[in-house]
Amino acid sequence: MSVDPAIPVASFAWDVLKWAVVPVKRQFGYVISSKSYAQDLRKEVGKLTYEAERIHNAVEVARNNIRTVYSLVTDWHESAEKALNEARELLEEFEKASKSCCYGTLPDPNCRYQFSRKAKDKIELLQRLARECSEFRDISSTDPAPGNVTAVSAPSAKDDGVFESRASIKCKIMAALADNRNSVVGVHGMGGTGKSTLLEEVERRIREERSFDLVAKADVSENPDIKRIQEEIAHGLGLSDIKKEKNVSLRAKLLRERLEDEERTKQENDEGKKKKKKVLIILDNLWKGLDLKSVGIPCGHDNKVIGCKLLLTSRFQFVLRREMGCDADFLLDALKEEEAKRLFERTVSDKVHHDPFKSMVDEALNKCAGLPFLIIAMANVFRDADFREWKDVLRQIEMSTNRGLSERINEMLQLSYNRFKGEDGKEVKSLLRLCVVYGVSKPSLENLVRYSVGTRLFREDSSMEEVRDRLSTLIQTLKASSFLLADEKDADVFKIHDLVRGFVASVASRDDPLLVLKNHDKSVIELPKDKLKSCTSVCFPYVDMEELPEELDCPEMRIFLLFTNNGSLKVPSSCFNSMRKLMVLHLSRVRLTRSRSPFQFLENLHTLCLNDCSLEDVAMISELKRLCVLSFANSKIQRLPKEIGQLVELRLLDLNHCSKLEMIEPGVLGSLMKLEELYMENSFDRWNAVEQTPPTNAGLIELNKLKNLYTLHVSILDPSVLPEDLNVDKLTKYQIRMGDVPRQRIRIGSSILELTLDPISDILQKGCIQTLLGKTDDLFLGGLNGIEQTICVSSQKGFPKLKHLQVKNSSSIRYVLQSPSHTDFKILESLLLDNLISLEKICNNHVSSNSFSALKVVRVENCNKMEVLFPLSLLRELPRLEEMRVVECHLMREIVEVDDCGKVELPNLRVLELRDLPNIKNFVSDGTAPSSSTLNDQIGPQIAFFNGQQVAFPSLETLSIWRMDSIETIWDNQVAAESFCKLKSLRVYGGDKLENIVPSYILGRLKSLESLEVQSCDSLEVVFKLQPLSPLDGHPIARFPKCKMLTEVICDDGGEEGLVVVFNQLKYMELDGLTGLRCFSSSKYALMFPLLEDVIVSGCPSMKFFSEGPINTPKLERVHVSTEAWFWEENLNITIQNMFKEMVCIGYQIMCN
Repeated sequence: MSVDPAIPVASFAWDVLKWAVVPVKRQFGYVISSKSYAQDLRKEVGKLTYEAERIHNAVEVARNNIRTVYSLVTDWHESAEKALNEARELLEEFEKASKSCCYGTLPDPNCRYQFSRKAKDKIELLQRLARECSEFRDISSTDPAPGNVTAVSAPSAKDDGVFESRASIKCKIMAALADNRNSVVGVHGMGGTGKSTLLEEVERRIREERSFDLVAKADVSENPDIKRIQEEIAHGLGLSDIKKEKNVSLRAKLLRERLEDEERTKQENDEGKKKKKKVLIILDNLWKGLDLKSVGIPCGHDNKVIGCKLLLTSRFQFVLRREMGCDADFLLDALKEEEAKRLFERTVSDKVHHDPFKSMVDEALNKCAGLPFLIIAMANVFRDADFREWKDVLRQIEMSTNRGLSERINEMLQLSYNRFKGEDGKEVKSLLRLCVVYGVSKPSLENLVRYSVGTRLFREDSSMEEVRDRLSTLIQTLKASSFLLADEKDADVFKIHDLVRGFVASVASRDDPLLVLKNHDKSVIELPKDKLKSCTSVCFPYVDMEELPEELDCPEMRIFLLFTNNGSLKVPSSCFNSMRKLMVLHLSRVRLTRSRSPFQFLENLHTLCLNDCSLEDVAMISELKRLCVLSFANSKIQRLPKEIGQLVELRLLDLNHCSKLEMIEPGVLGSLMKLEELYMENSFDRWNAVEQTPPTNAGLIELNKLKNLYTLHVSILDPSVLPEDLNVDKLTKYQIRMGDVPRQRIRIGSSILELTLDPISDILQKGCIQTLLGKTDDLFLGGLNGIEQTICVSSQKGFPKLKHLQVKNSSSIRYVLQSPSHTDFKILESLLLDNLISLEKICNNHVSSNSFSALKVVRVENCNKMEVLFPLSLLRELPRLEEMRVVECHLMREIVEVDDCGKVELPNLRVLELRDLPNIKNFVSDGTAPSSSTLNDQIGPQIAFFNGQQVAFPSLETLSIWRMDSIETIWDNQVAAESFCKLKSLRVYGGDKLENIVPSYILGRLKSLESLEVQSCDSLEVVFKLQPLSPLDGHPIARFPKCKMLTEVICDDGGEEGLVVVFNQLKYMELDGLTGLRCFSSSKYALMFPLLEDVIVSGCPSMKFFSEGPINTPKLERVHVSTEAWFWEENLNITIQNMFKEMVCIGYQIMCN
């Protein structure tokens, strides 16, 4: 075989050519692909920016709860921020080079080559960091703390015709709180003057004006429950971890660290600006000094608060001044005569203006001493009374004219009390007495239910559900008569006024004596024996008690309640020996040892609550054969022994939050044949499977024996143990969790089913699950990875009761509703879809007009196959929609697709949040606009996001647009005329193509705007674009950080000198990191800021002046450049002009020193 001698030579030449040409080709590729590298780098910057912000928010939540953040996470965040800054700088250099060469198209080849090489490395780095971030687990929720003032829209203050005397004090309180010399402000006055109501008004004003960042509130009361006070304050601060800690001292440490953390300066942005959060703690109804240290509020040795501010109320001025170190206190006195008359007339209505009632009004009011509480109580008596009843009541009041005020108060309350007559009136009086015996200002409705059953307040054969319903009715009766006070924030919460408590204890219970020990009653042993001997009810509400006596001689005792802050308090075995008539016993945070049972003689006991207790021997409870209600909530028990099965009269068993409970003896639950309610939330979950023999633990099949069970709260960690034939037909209220369900999920309904499924599980096919699906009102489905393409096929009977649906982590679901279908979601109110990677549409076809007609909330996240949220025809059927959030749906091209003609109005939509939707261009599209692929390389007219009039937003209050880089303009001039007129908050973040935010043709509508935040919009040149006479009168808060191309905040389209632009509501303005900002406005307009108090200017090196026209800022006294440094010279314009010169001089002096 001959070989051509030329072949080796050719081969060698080709190899040489490859070595020479391939590198050249690679280098040439860097040059010609620089624009593509820039686009890819921007894309990766956007992705990593989102991840970095998500981690930052999670770290903030963790720090709010005093958790230790892993160093791996903080190191990653620092690396990510550094890489992002470098990438942004690289892109900026490339953009500058592009503008300086080849008529602004491309830089020279060498520059392109260098950029592409660096961009390639940066892209790989950003991708690696993003991959590392995806490996982090247990990221916390980013919901703001309930007490966060600036994170949420403040509720509008009520205008109930506020009385002049109250308005004056409210203004004084606000001024005192604003004064930096004051850390403690108080209000004092006798009971019934309305101190608590005044504080509610002040809190509303604070939230409206946002004068503090965080507001927390707690009711202290005559007998302070430190644990409850801690929880109420922690709730306002977002410190949810405090509930996990039972020890009061350790809870105080957590709370103190949280508040001290707020006091410490925090890094707010890359430039190192620092800001302290202002915290206000409201403590209502102090009867004596409160030891702040024991609660966890930072203080000095003199009990003087440190770091935050306190707002207090008390009846006694000396408590405020001497014991709480009040810096300013105000007396809330009785209402003036005319004010009292207006309050009375408002309650009684028009009747008071007509004869013969008109002449009696002054006589009635004279007896009320100007106390709002009594005026309302009196008015409630007269509201439905006829003329003869008015005369009779006034005659009775006249008999008490010469008595002291406290006696007169009791006499007038007695008049209202006497109106409760007959069998219903007897029940109302008994319930009121029970509320007073409870000994706290906010009685727990659930505990009242249990006490009512124990005392036989209602018929003995009443079911637990009937007792709850009847109790709710009676509470409404007591509220209507002013004996109980409604809570503004929670309809299920109510309060009892101190005056009512005093009246019931001293007057209404003369024939049935009760005793509520106060903290200054040092020991029950010191009380008169005859008083204890005749007493029928006693409460120790969170008193500091070191020990209980060996035996209490209380033969008439029927209710005994002991709530202590001392977790080591032991109960002597003979303590209750004399209480043979006892019907209700509630012990909280005590220790019960293995010694002789203290319950052996309590044969009439019907309700036993051992909450948050330590029990060594649960079996001793079995002696109480007549027990109807048994609660071990939050207690340390490990085993429920077989003896508990002897409590055959039991109707309610509460094992909630018994986290150490690992064993329930087989057969125990099945023996409780009369059980109606079983609570096992965050408790026992080690159920035996049906086929396990012999059983070693309780099995769910035992519940089939409980024919009266209608309420069930239970966790089932392993769904495979669920019996096929579990009878759930009778359940009316339930909370059933199966699998690994997120614990932080917000639960709304009364019939809740939560399922996290294994891909191979057949749990949905079981009959009991199908029954539950047909009557559930709150459903969570996780891990639907089977053959299901639509959610509606999950239930054979549909979802006729479903109001709240959340579906998460499914790879099979393509539609929520598939038409035709037996399901229509007629009463569904909230729909939450998260990480459904195959989801294409909400509905695959046209649906009936009733489908989704009750929908109020829609949230869609991480559904990366969705291109459209709603067709226009479906959106037309959502008149109740209030909130719409679409996050990280990368293929989403529009929110609404036009599939029919006509206009749609969303009359109730208040919140619209759109985030990380890189391909979206319009809110609504008719399908005729060019696709994103055909637009990439064309230059044409800008297409606005809100374009045209097909969808109207007359009630929208909050609009958030985050990282939607395809948007060039937010609004066009064709937007429906009624849209956006109620918009209060506008947030725009990371819109790279936006050149202005608020054009002149939309500006006139934004009269309600309170907050405007624009951040990281790199192409932004102007925020407001004005035409002559454009109004601009909203905006209490304006923030524009990190918009590097922004040259001025306001520009005009030919405005004339002499015109005025007024910012009527603006109080806070922040200009931060705006490297291109030259001025706030270059127009000749006069700018007026009547309420502006805070201006921060930081990182704006190009800013030379504030405005070309005149400026009026009557309340502004300084311009801050950091927390510590500020400047002021004559006015805002001169200050800005000279500020940067002075800063340079200061810097030079520091260097010289």
